[in-house]
Amino acid sequence: MDKEIFIMACPNCGVKNRIKSFSADRLPVCAKCRTPLIDEDKNEIHAKFAKNLEDFYNLPDFGERPKN
Repeated sequence: MDKEIFIMACPNCGVKNRIKSFSADRLPVCAKCRTPLIDEDKNEIHAKFAKNLEDFYNLPDFGERPKN
């Protein structure tokens, strides 16, 4: 599964940041001013969603999934 890249603008300085993945133990921060890009609750939600999505794509394929 290819990981998507998210573009998030910093709420402090406006610089656009590329976020490759979310992790429950690491909060994404701005590359320029180090301001957190999202709060801890939202980061945890994104991390759980990414983990669930990865678990789903690691299930065995029985030929029923649509081909991209």
